[in-house]
Amino acid sequence: MNSLRLLVLLVSLPLLLGGCGEKPVAVQKAIEGVNFEELKYREGIAYLKGSDTPYTGKVFGFHENGQKSWESNYKDGKEHGLQTFWYENGQKWIEGNYKDGKQDGLWVSWHENGKKESERNFKDGNEEGMQVAWHENGKKQAEANFKEGEPISGKFWNSKGEPVDTWKEAVAE
Repeated sequence: MNSLRLLVLLVSLPLLLGGCGEKPVAVQKAIEGVNFEELKYREGIAYLKGSDTPYTGKVFGFHENGQKSWESNYKDGKEHGLQTFWYENGQKWIEGNYKDGKQDGLWVSWHENGKKESERNFKDGNEEGMQVAWHENGKKQAEANFKEGEPISGKFWNSKGEPVDTWKEAVAE
């Protein structure tokens, strides 16, 4: 009886451990992520080259200096979840979320000096609600209220913190 158990164990062990090896390539790539150059797009949907299944997983790109320039998450071939961009020096530049291929929720950007540049809110890909921008010196540059992607009111300041009438005046200097 003991020798039968040993035989069953010896025959089954390789079969059981076979499932503990490497994951299929598509699953492994989804977990680790792929360089955007490994994707192809058809009608706005991302696919791994050589695959007809819409891609789900992480995607990233690099600056010429080798630093990661951006990382995004995809679900069923569309951007979905957190997306982050970095300057060449590694400083975070932009961070926000996508939902079913459209910007959704709060997006924040920073100047290269690390100071906050903007806070923008999105709903279904359109700017929605209060949007705020700051000059590189940290002084407020603009406040604008949006509805369905269209500005409905706004206030602007120059880099000295003085009120100005237009966005063009706020960005001049």
